[in-house]
Amino acid sequence: MIFKGRSEDVRLKGNAKRLLVWSIIGTGISSVTVQLITIREFLTQFHGNEITISLVLFSWLLLTGLGSLVSKALKRSSMSTYSILIAAAGFWPLVQIILIRDLRETLFIHGTAPGFYPIFLYILAATTPYCLLVGFILPYALRVLNDRHYPFTSGELYLTDSIGDIAGGILFSFVLVYLMKPFKTIALTSALLIAVALMLQLGCRRYFLFLLTLLLSTLFYHFSLRGNFETATLSRQYGNILSYMESPYGRIVISKEGPQHTFWESGIPLYSDADTIRSEEKVHYPLSQVGAVDRMLLVSGGLGETLVELSKHRPKHVDYVELDPYLTGIAEKLGFIKRTANLNIYNEDGRRYAKTTSLRYDAVIVDLPEPDTFQLNRFFTSEFFSIAKGVLSGAGVLSFSLPYSPNYLSEIQRKKLSSLYHTARLHFKNVLILPGEQAHFICSDGALSSDIPERLAMKSIGTSYIEGFYRGNVTPERIKVLHEAIDQNGDINMDFSPKVMSLIFQEWFLKHGASPRVFFVVLLGLAILYLFFMKKEEYVLFSTGLATMGVEMLVIYSFQVMYGYLYLKIGAIITTFLLGLFPGALLGNLQKSRKRPDLVVSELIILCLLIVFFVWIGFFRGDLHPFFVFLYCFGFSFFCGYQFPVATGIIGEEKSPASGCLAADLAGAALGTLATGILLIPLWGIQSAIVFLILVKSSSNIMIL
Repeated sequence: MIFKGRSEDVRLKGNAKRLLVWSIIGTGISSVTVQLITIREFLTQFHGNEITISLVLFSWLLLTGLGSLVSKALKRSSMSTYSILIAAAGFWPLVQIILIRDLRETLFIHGTAPGFYPIFLYILAATTPYCLLVGFILPYALRVLNDRHYPFTSGELYLTDSIGDIAGGILFSFVLVYLMKPFKTIALTSALLIAVALMLQLGCRRYFLFLLTLLLSTLFYHFSLRGNFETATLSRQYGNILSYMESPYGRIVISKEGPQHTFWESGIPLYSDADTIRSEEKVHYPLSQVGAVDRMLLVSGGLGETLVELSKHRPKHVDYVELDPYLTGIAEKLGFIKRTANLNIYNEDGRRYAKTTSLRYDAVIVDLPEPDTFQLNRFFTSEFFSIAKGVLSGAGVLSFSLPYSPNYLSEIQRKKLSSLYHTARLHFKNVLILPGEQAHFICSDGALSSDIPERLAMKSIGTSYIEGFYRGNVTPERIKVLHEAIDQNGDINMDFSPKVMSLIFQEWFLKHGASPRVFFVVLLGLAILYLFFMKKEEYVLFSTGLATMGVEMLVIYSFQVMYGYLYLKIGAIITTFLLGLFPGALLGNLQKSRKRPDLVVSELIILCLLIVFFVWIGFFRGDLHPFFVFLYCFGFSFFCGYQFPVATGIIGEEKSPASGCLAADLAGAALGTLATGILLIPLWGIQSAIVFLILVKSSSNIMIL
């Protein structure tokens, strides 16, 4: 199948170059879409946070770079082989997503949360075939073009691939994420690659390959377009699925086991209609502290029995804020939320609602999981407690909860409780922590009582669990032990300095007896070894790739803090970075004389943009309109994209720089993702990550000068 003559070119005639260019664009469309679907899939499979995103992006970039590096060893090319490669790139994403879903339940115990290394190895194994394939295809496409005397430079390859990346990002982020489930999305975005593969095989008269690809295409579309087949691939994770839909904000699944219904969002069980204890604790602990309830605010958690328990206090107005309209919509449709005259449902970010409303509340109940992501942490910070205080009436109550072990408090659990206690005490005169299935924080400027049954009796409110079991479980001794465990020097939890998140990550590693230290040491050693074999221009691209993905992770984390709906916007963020690369690469490609001073100027501008980010985080930290966030992403990636054709032009096309430069760019991007997304930001905050990126780009400035 290795090309030795011109017969393939003669048969294809003038169509060959056009088909090859379209295949490069199709690879970009497919790869970006598959990357975004894969990120969302792993977020769902592992109840994921930003660390999961970082691991997926790291694996993706590293393996794609390795694929590009492998292609450097090939000296000859074949049009038929190329058609097989792009057909495989079209078919494999469906297999990849099925394997991710199915093997998760085979390799790990159902319902458990695996540790860092098992998750990383699983992500690595699941993404390796596709990423190596895509990384190999691009430089191989350039070799196919050049071997057939179709003029095409490394810069033009980068530019063409960027067009596909941008098209895929825009298509997914602004259209497909709202209209289609993953399998149908893959079917649509693989269509161009499959069509080009068939035309190349037909044009080369490789009829056996053509018929085989046609047969595989038929099977591919048969399974990818069947909705019941896609639902069946989730049954091992969720059991008996009554309803499944892909919301822009997360995957919503409603499962049934016996008489019990469970609502899942992005792999996390949000509500079960048999959880009476939790419903009573989260509602009656705070509302027993206030007299007549005129108006109350519920941030998430309004499904099923929660609203029933709330109604016992006869509130005049209940404002229920839930980010995802799909979730509340299907809950209403199935009867888990019943509309009443006093119930208002707002589908928006709870923090933004609290910040912008002019209403005042007697109670604010925050019913969210523990803050193991920036999106959740922003409801447990000093900044949010200040906002909540602003919407409460004089003696109003704020309540939230944190998972803990009632019989044994570890050192990290004690630090988490201490941090939240001291953070709340900055804004409220009284903070009461009540033990239960979770540690419930009741915060108010008014007097607080731990005798919940007496308070409820005074209001003539009947309960099942609290009346019969509260006094035996929530004893004065247990309350005393919980309060005495509070460290008097607890850290303050803030938006951009997430102390509680850091503790949760430490707890996660300790729980599984693992440490990422060995992993990072090995990775650093390999990176240093790789640097010894680089040209100066390749190191510039390595550092730029590192800075680009580092800034992308910074923006992802900051976006979580400011807006709280990353699951929806992660595609838009990645697309904006890709969108900036295109005009930058175009400008660099149009420059006929590519000299070192051009690289120096772009280096200095990138360094200045990093300093601008540092100044904003360090001194302003205010919420920016999303337009300015996306504008910054576009500007930063513009100069990063500009560098690739300039660097390859300085090296010279006669030295075939595409593979080495692509590999350096992708390896740097992988390292930047990992260093900022897993190590620096979660453990030491966003400022430390920016300082690291500034130092890296300073080193490349010094080298190029």
